[in-house]
Amino acid sequence: MHTTKSNQTFPQLKANRTVCTKFCDMASSSQNCGVCDLRHINKPSIIWCTECDEGLCQECQEHHSLSKGSRNHSTIAITEYQTLSSDVLQITQYCNIHKEKIIIYCRKHERPCCRKCIVETHNECRDIDNLEDVIQNVKSSNAFYDIDETLVEVAENLKEICQHQQKSLLNLKEKRKQIENEIEKTRTTINNHLTNYKKILIKQLNAIEETQDTKICQLLSSLEQREKEITKISCPISKVLEKYRLKPKPCDIVLSRKKTKQAQIMVPTAQRRSIENIKLKKNKTIVTQGTSIYGCCLIPDGRMAFTYYLAREVRVYSDTGLKQFGLKMPYNADDILYISLDDTLVVSSGGDSFDKCIAIINVKRKQITKTITLDSYIYGIALRENNLIYSAYNKGIRMINLSDESITQIVQDKMPGCCYIATFRNQIYHTNSVTHAVTCYDQQGKPQWTFKNESLLKDPRGIDVDMDGNVYVVEQIRTML
Repeated sequence: MHTTKSNQTFPQLKANRTVCTKFCDMASSSQNCGVCDLRHINKPSIIWCTECDEGLCQECQEHHSLSKGSRNHSTIAITEYQTLSSDVLQITQYCNIHKEKIIIYCRKHERPCCRKCIVETHNECRDIDNLEDVIQNVKSSNAFYDIDETLVEVAENLKEICQHQQKSLLNLKEKRKQIENEIEKTRTTINNHLTNYKKILIKQLNAIEETQDTKICQLLSSLEQREKEITKISCPISKVLEKYRLKPKPCDIVLSRKKTKQAQIMVPTAQRRSIENIKLKKNKTIVTQGTSIYGCCLIPDGRMAFTYYLAREVRVYSDTGLKQFGLKMPYNADDILYISLDDTLVVSSGGDSFDKCIAIINVKRKQITKTITLDSYIYGIALRENNLIYSAYNKGIRMINLSDESITQIVQDKMPGCCYIATFRNQIYHTNSVTHAVTCYDQQGKPQWTFKNESLLKDPRGIDVDMDGNVYVVEQIRTML
Protein backbone atom coordinates (compact mmCIF):
# COMPACT_ATOMS: atom_id res chain seq x y z
CA MET A 1 0.00 0.00 0.00
CA HIS A 2 1.38 3.45 -0.95
CA THR A 3 1.90 5.91 1.89
CA THR A 4 2.84 9.54 2.20
CA LYS A 5 5.68 10.98 4.30
CA SER A 6 3.33 11.31 7.27
CA ASN A 7 2.66 7.55 7.24
CA GLN A 8 -1.03 8.05 6.30
CA THR A 9 -2.74 5.86 3.70
CA PHE A 10 -4.60 7.35 0.73
CA PRO A 11 -8.06 6.45 2.17
CA GLN A 12 -7.11 8.23 5.39
CA LEU A 13 -6.01 11.29 3.46
CA LYS A 14 -9.23 11.27 1.49
CA ALA A 15 -11.30 11.09 4.67
CA ASN A 16 -9.32 13.91 6.26
CA ARG A 17 -9.81 16.01 3.16
CA THR A 18 -13.57 15.39 3.27
CA VAL A 19 -13.77 16.47 6.94
CA CYS A 20 -11.72 19.58 6.25
CA THR A 21 -13.94 20.46 3.26
CA LYS A 22 -17.05 20.03 5.40
CA PHE A 23 -15.62 22.33 8.10
CA CYS A 24 -14.81 24.94 5.48
CA ASP A 25 -18.35 24.72 4.01
CA MET A 26 -19.88 25.00 7.48
CA ALA A 27 -17.73 28.02 8.28
CA SER A 28 -18.67 29.76 5.05
CA SER A 29 -22.33 28.80 5.36
CA SER A 30 -22.50 30.19 8.88
CA GLN A 31 -21.28 33.57 7.65
CA ASN A 32 -23.70 33.88 4.67
CA CYS A 33 -27.42 33.32 4.48
CA GLY A 34 -28.05 29.85 3.01
CA VAL A 35 -31.30 30.84 1.17
CA CYS A 36 -29.79 33.98 -0.33
CA ASP A 37 -26.68 32.03 -1.28
CA LEU A 38 -28.81 29.74 -3.47
CA ARG A 39 -30.12 32.90 -5.18
CA HIS A 40 -26.51 34.06 -5.68
CA ILE A 41 -27.00 36.89 -3.21
CA ASN A 42 -24.44 37.44 -0.46
CA LYS A 43 -26.06 38.47 2.79
CA PRO A 44 -24.68 37.89 6.27
CA SER A 45 -26.63 35.48 8.43
CA ILE A 46 -27.80 36.54 11.87
CA ILE A 47 -29.31 33.26 13.12
CA TRP A 48 -28.67 29.56 12.64
CA CYS A 49 -31.49 27.02 12.23
CA THR A 50 -30.38 23.75 13.82
CA GLU A 51 -33.06 21.81 11.92
CA CYS A 52 -32.48 23.38 8.49
CA ASP A 53 -28.75 23.29 9.26
CA GLU A 54 -28.07 26.69 7.67
CA GLY A 55 -27.75 30.37 8.48
CA LEU A 56 -30.46 32.97 7.75
CA CYS A 57 -30.37 36.71 7.17
CA GLN A 58 -32.84 39.20 8.61
CA GLU A 59 -35.38 38.90 5.76
CA CYS A 60 -35.14 35.11 5.51
CA GLN A 61 -35.51 34.86 9.28
CA GLU A 62 -38.91 36.61 9.13
CA HIS A 63 -40.13 34.32 6.35
CA HIS A 64 -38.69 31.30 8.22
CA SER A 65 -40.47 32.20 11.46
CA LEU A 66 -43.82 32.73 9.70
CA SER A 67 -43.73 29.72 7.37
CA LYS A 68 -45.91 26.83 8.51
CA GLY A 69 -43.18 24.21 7.89
CA SER A 70 -40.43 26.03 9.78
CA ARG A 71 -42.14 28.26 12.35
CA ASN A 72 -41.43 25.70 15.14
CA HIS A 73 -37.76 25.22 14.23
CA SER A 74 -35.18 25.94 16.91
CA THR A 75 -32.76 28.74 16.09
CA ILE A 76 -29.74 30.28 17.81
CA ALA A 77 -27.86 33.49 17.22
CA ILE A 78 -25.06 33.19 14.71
CA THR A 79 -22.58 34.53 17.26
CA GLU A 80 -23.50 31.73 19.65
CA TYR A 81 -23.27 29.17 16.83
CA GLN A 82 -19.76 30.31 15.96
CA THR A 83 -18.60 29.71 19.54
CA LEU A 84 -19.56 26.01 19.39
CA SER A 85 -16.71 23.50 19.29
CA SER A 86 -15.84 21.51 16.18
CA ASP A 87 -17.08 18.30 17.88
CA VAL A 88 -20.57 19.81 18.22
CA LEU A 89 -20.53 21.12 14.68
CA GLN A 90 -19.78 17.63 13.36
CA ILE A 91 -23.15 16.38 14.66
CA THR A 92 -25.49 16.12 11.71
CA GLN A 93 -29.28 15.87 11.67
CA TYR A 94 -29.42 13.96 8.40
CA CYS A 95 -28.81 10.33 7.68
CA ASN A 96 -25.45 9.61 6.04
CA ILE A 97 -27.02 6.82 3.95
CA HIS A 98 -30.41 8.18 2.83
CA LYS A 99 -29.71 11.90 3.24
CA GLU A 100 -33.01 12.36 5.11
CA LYS A 101 -33.57 14.02 8.44
CA ILE A 102 -33.13 11.89 11.53
CA ILE A 103 -36.33 11.72 13.51
CA ILE A 104 -36.34 8.30 15.28
CA TYR A 105 -34.01 6.78 17.93
CA CYS A 106 -33.68 2.95 18.20
CA ARG A 107 -32.91 2.02 21.77
CA LYS A 108 -32.09 -1.56 20.83
CA HIS A 109 -29.27 -0.54 18.52
CA GLU A 110 -28.60 2.77 20.32
CA ARG A 111 -28.49 4.86 17.15
CA PRO A 112 -30.58 7.61 15.47
CA CYS A 113 -32.54 6.72 12.30
CA CYS A 114 -34.43 8.31 9.42
CA ARG A 115 -37.73 7.00 7.97
CA LYS A 116 -36.01 4.78 5.42
CA CYS A 117 -33.68 3.31 8.07
CA ILE A 118 -36.72 2.19 10.06
CA VAL A 119 -38.22 0.49 7.02
CA GLU A 120 -35.02 -1.15 5.79
CA THR A 121 -33.06 -2.13 8.93
CA HIS A 122 -35.23 -1.53 12.02
CA ASN A 123 -38.69 -2.84 10.97
CA GLU A 124 -38.51 -5.55 13.64
CA CYS A 125 -37.32 -3.27 16.43
CA ARG A 126 -39.97 -2.55 19.06
CA ASP A 127 -38.17 -0.11 21.35
CA ILE A 128 -38.31 2.95 19.07
CA ASP A 129 -38.87 6.55 20.28
CA ASN A 130 -39.14 9.99 18.83
CA LEU A 131 -35.67 11.60 18.80
CA GLU A 132 -36.92 14.88 20.29
CA ASP A 133 -38.45 13.05 23.27
CA VAL A 134 -35.20 11.16 23.84
CA ILE A 135 -33.20 14.37 23.74
CA GLN A 136 -35.54 16.13 26.17
CA ASN A 137 -35.38 13.15 28.55
CA VAL A 138 -31.59 13.05 28.32
CA LYS A 139 -31.31 16.70 29.25
CA SER A 140 -33.47 16.13 32.33
CA SER A 141 -31.87 12.78 33.38
CA ASN A 142 -29.45 12.28 36.32
CA ALA A 143 -26.84 10.77 34.00
CA PHE A 144 -26.73 13.96 31.90
CA TYR A 145 -26.49 16.01 35.07
CA ASP A 146 -23.64 13.81 36.35
CA ILE A 147 -21.81 14.10 33.04
CA ASP A 148 -22.25 17.84 33.02
CA GLU A 149 -21.05 18.07 36.60
CA THR A 150 -18.08 15.78 35.82
CA LEU A 151 -17.13 17.95 32.87
CA VAL A 152 -17.19 21.00 35.11
CA GLU A 153 -14.98 19.22 37.63
CA VAL A 154 -12.60 18.11 34.88
CA ALA A 155 -12.39 21.67 33.62
CA GLU A 156 -11.65 22.93 37.14
CA ASN A 157 -9.06 20.20 37.68
CA LEU A 158 -7.38 21.01 34.39
CA LYS A 159 -7.30 24.66 35.38
CA GLU A 160 -5.70 23.80 38.74
CA ILE A 161 -3.20 21.51 37.03
CA CYS A 162 -2.25 24.27 34.63
CA GLN A 163 -1.84 26.73 37.50
CA HIS A 164 0.23 24.18 39.45
CA GLN A 165 2.47 23.48 36.47
CA GLN A 166 2.94 27.18 35.88
CA LYS A 167 3.98 27.58 39.53
CA SER A 168 6.32 24.58 39.16
CA LEU A 169 7.85 26.19 36.10
CA LEU A 170 8.42 29.41 38.03
CA ASN A 171 9.83 27.48 40.99
CA LEU A 172 12.14 25.58 38.65
CA LYS A 173 13.49 28.82 37.25
CA GLU A 174 13.95 30.22 40.77
CA LYS A 175 15.72 27.04 41.90
CA ARG A 176 17.99 27.24 38.88
CA LYS A 177 18.91 30.80 39.77
CA GLN A 178 19.54 29.81 43.38
CA ILE A 179 21.79 26.92 42.33
CA GLU A 180 23.67 29.13 39.88
CA ASN A 181 24.18 31.67 42.67
CA GLU A 182 25.43 28.95 45.05
CA ILE A 183 27.83 27.67 42.39
CA GLU A 184 29.13 31.16 41.79
CA LYS A 185 29.53 31.76 45.55
CA THR A 186 31.39 28.45 45.97
CA ARG A 187 33.63 29.26 43.04
CA THR A 188 34.39 32.68 44.49
CA THR A 189 35.14 31.15 47.91
CA ILE A 190 37.50 28.58 46.38
CA ASN A 191 39.25 31.22 44.30
CA ASN A 192 39.66 33.46 47.35
CA HIS A 193 41.00 30.56 49.40
CA LEU A 194 43.51 29.61 46.68
CA THR A 195 44.56 33.22 46.32
CA ASN A 196 45.13 33.59 50.07
CA TYR A 197 46.97 30.27 50.23
CA LYS A 198 49.16 31.35 47.31
CA LYS A 199 50.00 34.60 49.11
CA ILE A 200 50.94 32.67 52.26
CA LEU A 201 53.18 30.28 50.33
CA ILE A 202 54.83 33.09 48.38
CA LYS A 203 55.43 34.96 51.65
CA GLN A 204 57.00 31.89 53.26
CA LEU A 205 59.11 31.26 50.16
CA ASN A 206 60.35 34.85 50.15
CA ALA A 207 61.23 34.63 53.85
CA ILE A 208 63.16 31.37 53.37
CA GLU A 209 64.94 32.77 50.32
CA GLU A 210 65.89 35.93 52.18
CA THR A 211 67.19 33.95 55.17
CA GLN A 212 69.26 31.62 53.00
CA ASP A 213 70.61 34.53 50.96
CA THR A 214 71.73 36.22 54.16
CA LYS A 215 73.45 33.08 55.46
CA ILE A 216 75.18 32.40 52.14
CA CYS A 217 76.37 36.01 51.84
CA GLN A 218 77.70 35.93 55.41
CA LEU A 219 79.50 32.65 54.74
CA LEU A 220 81.03 33.96 51.50
CA SER A 221 82.17 37.11 53.26
CA SER A 222 83.74 35.08 56.07
CA LEU A 223 85.48 32.77 53.61
CA GLU A 224 86.87 35.69 51.63
CA GLN A 225 88.22 37.28 54.84
CA ARG A 226 89.82 33.99 55.94
CA GLU A 227 91.33 33.57 52.48
CA LYS A 228 92.94 37.02 52.70
CA GLU A 229 94.28 36.29 56.21
CA ILE A 230 95.74 32.95 55.13
CA THR A 231 97.34 34.58 52.09
CA LYS A 232 98.96 37.21 54.31
CA ILE A 233 100.27 34.62 56.77
CA SER A 234 101.46 31.98 54.27
CA CYS A 235 104.05 34.23 52.58
CA PRO A 236 106.14 35.03 55.76
CA ILE A 237 105.96 31.43 56.98
CA SER A 238 107.28 30.06 53.69
CA LYS A 239 110.18 32.54 53.81
CA VAL A 240 111.05 31.52 57.41
CA LEU A 241 110.98 27.84 56.58
CA GLU A 242 113.12 28.40 53.54
CA LYS A 243 115.66 30.24 55.69
CA TYR A 244 115.79 27.72 58.51
CA ARG A 245 115.51 24.46 56.57
CA LEU A 246 116.66 21.45 58.73
CA LYS A 247 118.82 18.72 57.30
CA PRO A 248 118.52 15.23 58.87
CA LYS A 249 121.67 13.60 60.36
CA PRO A 250 122.20 9.99 61.48
CA CYS A 251 122.07 9.38 65.25
CA ASP A 252 124.74 7.32 66.99
CA ILE A 253 122.67 6.60 70.17
CA VAL A 254 121.77 2.97 70.78
CA LEU A 255 118.57 2.41 72.88
CA SER A 256 118.45 -0.58 75.19
CA ARG A 257 115.20 -2.63 75.89
CA LYS A 258 116.01 -4.51 79.05
CA LYS A 259 112.41 -5.35 80.07
CA THR A 260 111.09 -6.53 76.73
CA LYS A 261 111.40 -10.18 77.75
CA GLN A 262 109.91 -9.41 81.16
CA ALA A 263 106.81 -7.78 79.56
CA GLN A 264 106.33 -10.75 77.32
CA ILE A 265 106.36 -13.03 80.33
CA MET A 266 103.95 -10.88 82.39
CA VAL A 267 101.22 -10.52 79.66
CA PRO A 268 100.03 -14.01 78.58
CA THR A 269 98.44 -14.41 75.17
CA ALA A 270 94.73 -15.45 75.27
CA GLN A 271 94.17 -18.56 73.22
CA ARG A 272 91.03 -19.06 71.17
CA ARG A 273 89.23 -22.37 71.52
CA SER A 274 89.09 -24.36 68.34
CA ILE A 275 86.24 -26.69 67.42
CA GLU A 276 88.76 -29.55 67.54
CA ASN A 277 89.38 -28.83 71.23
CA ILE A 278 85.67 -28.75 72.15
CA LYS A 279 84.05 -31.89 73.47
CA LEU A 280 80.27 -31.98 73.80
CA LYS A 281 78.81 -33.60 76.92
CA LYS A 282 75.17 -34.20 77.77
CA ASN A 283 74.35 -31.97 80.69
CA LYS A 284 70.60 -32.44 81.23
CA THR A 285 67.58 -34.10 79.59
CA ILE A 286 64.23 -32.29 79.43
CA VAL A 287 61.04 -34.22 78.63
CA THR A 288 59.12 -31.79 76.40
CA GLN A 289 56.08 -34.05 75.86
CA GLY A 290 55.10 -32.99 72.37
CA THR A 291 55.91 -33.06 68.66
CA SER A 292 56.97 -30.52 66.03
CA ILE A 293 59.17 -28.57 68.45
CA TYR A 294 60.82 -26.03 66.13
CA GLY A 295 62.46 -23.44 68.40
CA CYS A 296 64.08 -23.20 71.82
CA CYS A 297 66.02 -20.64 73.87
CA LEU A 298 67.63 -20.32 77.32
CA ILE A 299 66.57 -17.75 79.89
CA PRO A 300 69.44 -16.37 82.09
CA ASP A 301 67.92 -17.80 85.28
CA GLY A 302 68.23 -21.34 83.86
CA ARG A 303 64.71 -21.74 82.49
CA MET A 304 64.07 -22.94 78.92
CA ALA A 305 61.38 -21.97 76.40
CA PHE A 306 60.17 -24.18 73.53
CA THR A 307 57.80 -23.59 70.59
CA TYR A 308 55.28 -26.26 69.53
CA TYR A 309 54.61 -25.43 65.87
CA LEU A 310 51.47 -27.46 65.09
CA ALA A 311 50.03 -27.18 68.60
CA ARG A 312 50.45 -23.37 68.41
CA GLU A 313 51.88 -23.17 71.92
CA VAL A 314 54.88 -21.81 73.82
CA ARG A 315 55.99 -23.71 76.95
CA VAL A 316 58.47 -22.60 79.62
CA TYR A 317 60.30 -25.20 81.78
CA SER A 318 62.32 -24.68 84.96
CA ASP A 319 66.02 -25.55 85.20
CA THR A 320 64.98 -28.90 86.74
CA GLY A 321 62.76 -29.77 83.75
CA LEU A 322 59.36 -28.99 85.30
CA LYS A 323 56.78 -27.20 83.18
CA GLN A 324 56.09 -23.75 84.63
CA PHE A 325 53.46 -22.51 82.16
CA GLY A 326 52.18 -22.82 78.61
CA LEU A 327 50.73 -20.10 76.43
CA LYS A 328 48.44 -20.79 73.47
CA MET A 329 49.25 -18.75 70.39
CA PRO A 330 46.68 -17.44 67.84
CA TYR A 331 48.92 -18.78 65.03
CA ASN A 332 51.78 -21.24 64.47
CA ALA A 333 54.86 -20.90 66.70
CA ASP A 334 58.18 -21.36 64.84
CA ASP A 335 61.41 -19.80 66.21
CA ILE A 336 61.89 -18.14 69.61
CA LEU A 337 64.44 -15.94 71.42
CA TYR A 338 64.72 -14.14 74.76
CA ILE A 339 65.27 -10.37 75.29
CA SER A 340 66.72 -9.73 78.75
CA LEU A 341 66.23 -5.96 78.55
CA ASP A 342 62.45 -6.19 79.11
CA ASP A 343 62.11 -9.90 80.09
CA THR A 344 60.21 -10.89 76.94
CA LEU A 345 60.09 -13.74 74.46
CA VAL A 346 59.85 -13.10 70.71
CA VAL A 347 58.06 -15.78 68.62
CA SER A 348 57.88 -15.99 64.80
CA SER A 349 54.87 -17.45 62.96
CA GLY A 350 56.85 -19.44 60.35
CA GLY A 351 54.92 -20.45 57.26
CA ASP A 352 51.44 -19.80 58.65
CA SER A 353 49.37 -19.02 55.52
CA PHE A 354 46.96 -16.72 57.37
CA ASP A 355 49.10 -14.85 59.93
CA LYS A 356 52.50 -13.39 59.03
CA CYS A 357 53.68 -11.80 62.22
CA ILE A 358 55.96 -11.67 65.26
CA ALA A 359 54.56 -11.92 68.78
CA ILE A 360 56.18 -10.48 71.92
CA ILE A 361 55.36 -12.31 75.19
CA ASN A 362 55.83 -10.82 78.65
CA VAL A 363 57.35 -13.71 80.68
CA LYS A 364 56.28 -12.30 84.05
CA ARG A 365 52.68 -11.63 83.04
CA LYS A 366 52.54 -14.76 80.83
CA GLN A 367 50.66 -13.02 78.01
CA ILE A 368 51.15 -11.54 74.53
CA THR A 369 51.76 -7.81 74.85
CA LYS A 370 52.43 -6.91 71.22
CA THR A 371 51.99 -8.34 67.72
CA ILE A 372 53.87 -6.99 64.67
CA THR A 373 52.28 -7.87 61.32
CA LEU A 374 54.63 -8.28 58.33
CA ASP A 375 54.24 -8.87 54.59
CA SER A 376 56.10 -12.22 54.39
CA TYR A 377 56.57 -15.51 56.19
CA ILE A 378 58.94 -15.31 59.18
CA TYR A 379 61.12 -18.32 60.05
CA GLY A 380 64.44 -17.96 61.93
CA ILE A 381 65.02 -14.87 64.11
CA ALA A 382 68.10 -13.41 65.81
CA LEU A 383 68.68 -10.35 68.00
CA ARG A 384 71.20 -7.55 67.43
CA GLU A 385 70.84 -4.74 69.99
CA ASN A 386 67.18 -3.57 69.59
CA ASN A 387 66.86 -4.95 66.05
CA LEU A 388 65.43 -8.30 65.06
CA ILE A 389 67.01 -10.01 62.01
CA TYR A 390 64.72 -12.58 60.41
CA SER A 391 64.54 -14.95 57.44
CA ALA A 392 61.70 -13.49 55.33
CA TYR A 393 61.15 -16.33 52.82
CA ASN A 394 60.84 -14.83 49.29
CA LYS A 395 61.68 -11.36 50.69
CA GLY A 396 65.25 -12.42 51.59
CA ILE A 397 66.81 -11.47 54.92
CA ARG A 398 65.46 -8.40 56.70
CA MET A 399 65.92 -6.44 59.93
CA ILE A 400 63.12 -4.75 61.88
CA ASN A 401 63.48 -2.16 64.63
CA LEU A 402 61.32 -3.31 67.56
CA SER A 403 60.68 0.27 68.68
CA ASP A 404 59.43 2.02 65.53
CA GLU A 405 58.88 -1.17 63.44
CA SER A 406 60.97 0.21 60.56
CA ILE A 407 62.30 -2.49 58.20
CA THR A 408 65.75 -2.64 56.56
CA GLN A 409 66.57 -4.98 53.67
CA ILE A 410 69.85 -6.88 54.20
CA VAL A 411 69.83 -9.66 51.56
CA GLN A 412 67.66 -9.36 48.44
CA ASP A 413 67.87 -13.01 47.34
CA LYS A 414 64.72 -15.07 47.76
CA MET A 415 64.98 -17.72 50.48
CA PRO A 416 63.09 -21.01 50.89
CA GLY A 417 61.09 -21.89 53.97
CA CYS A 418 62.48 -23.31 57.22
CA CYS A 419 65.66 -21.19 57.16
CA TYR A 420 67.20 -20.05 60.46
CA ILE A 421 69.58 -17.28 61.55
CA ALA A 422 72.35 -16.60 64.07
CA THR A 423 74.55 -13.52 64.58
CA PHE A 424 78.11 -13.02 65.85
CA ARG A 425 79.70 -9.58 65.97
CA ASN A 426 79.10 -8.04 62.51
CA GLN A 427 78.32 -11.32 60.79
CA ILE A 428 75.03 -13.06 59.98
CA TYR A 429 74.83 -16.85 59.59
CA HIS A 430 71.93 -18.32 57.60
CA THR A 431 70.92 -21.93 56.89
CA ASN A 432 69.32 -23.06 53.61
CA SER A 433 67.35 -26.30 53.84
CA VAL A 434 67.02 -26.57 50.04
CA THR A 435 70.64 -26.03 48.95
CA HIS A 436 71.95 -27.83 52.12
CA ALA A 437 74.29 -24.93 52.81
CA VAL A 438 75.27 -22.41 55.48
CA THR A 439 76.18 -18.89 54.31
CA CYS A 440 77.93 -16.13 56.24
CA TYR A 441 77.03 -12.52 55.37
CA ASP A 442 78.44 -9.24 56.59
CA GLN A 443 76.05 -6.65 58.04
CA GLN A 444 75.58 -5.11 54.55
CA GLY A 445 74.35 -8.47 53.21
CA LYS A 446 77.46 -9.35 51.18
CA PRO A 447 78.31 -13.10 51.26
CA GLN A 448 81.63 -13.86 53.06
CA TRP A 449 81.67 -17.63 52.67
CA THR A 450 79.35 -20.60 52.09
CA PHE A 451 79.77 -24.09 53.48
CA LYS A 452 78.17 -26.92 51.49
CA ASN A 453 78.97 -30.63 51.91
CA GLU A 454 75.97 -32.94 51.81
CA SER A 455 77.99 -35.85 53.19
CA LEU A 456 78.54 -33.80 56.36
CA LEU A 457 75.52 -31.49 56.35
CA LYS A 458 72.08 -32.17 54.87
CA ASP A 459 68.84 -30.24 55.43
CA PRO A 460 70.31 -27.77 57.99
CA ARG A 461 67.83 -26.10 60.33
CA GLY A 462 68.73 -24.59 63.72
CA ILE A 463 71.97 -22.61 64.00
CA ASP A 464 73.95 -20.84 66.76
CA VAL A 465 77.45 -19.38 67.38
CA ASP A 466 79.54 -19.55 70.59
CA MET A 467 81.76 -16.82 72.06
CA ASP A 468 84.73 -17.97 69.96
CA GLY A 469 82.82 -17.78 66.66
CA ASN A 470 82.33 -21.53 66.30
CA VAL A 471 79.12 -22.30 64.35
CA TYR A 472 76.78 -25.08 65.44
CA VAL A 473 74.14 -26.42 63.03
CA VAL A 474 71.39 -29.01 63.59
CA GLU A 475 70.20 -31.36 60.81
CA GLN A 476 66.57 -32.43 60.59
CA ILE A 477 66.85 -35.64 58.52
CA ARG A 478 69.68 -37.31 60.48
CA THR A 479 69.08 -35.40 63.75
CA MET A 480 72.77 -34.53 64.01
CA LEU A 481 74.64 -31.52 65.43
